Amino acid sequence: MKSLTGSFILLVLFLGVSMLHQGCATILGGRTNSMVFNGDAEVPAHVFIDDTLVGQAPGKIVFPKQVVQHGSNLEIRAEGYKTQEYLIVRKPHPAYMVGDFIIGGIPLIVDASTGNLYRPNPRKFDVKLEKED
Repeated sequence: MKSLTGSFILLVLFLGVSMLHQGCATILGGRTNSMVFNGDAEVPAHVFIDDTLVGQAPGKIVFPKQVVQHGSNLEIRAEGYKTQEYLIVRKPHPAYMVGDFIIGGIPLIVDASTGNLYRPNPRKFDVKLEKED
């Protein structure tokens, strides 16, 4: 009985320490990011991030976090229309920063180093296609 109690205590301590080394963004943030594209549905447009097709606009596009890096180029292309280009930056998510700060410094460091703390900005786009001349 004594060894079972000792094993249980070690398990609880191990789980507690490992939870302290996980940040809010790592636990709650998920593995994907999303962007919303509003606009006319008459002509579907293709959305590219750094020349990689990620989906169609209008609509919501969900993609792995690793797709967008700081300084990524987003393009909205449709045949016969001018290409819309945007520069995407990654900014820290304020709620995750506060949560990590309250828990302690280690989770903030973990979330920042893994990139889970950051979200693409902007995340909403108005798709207004203009015909090419």
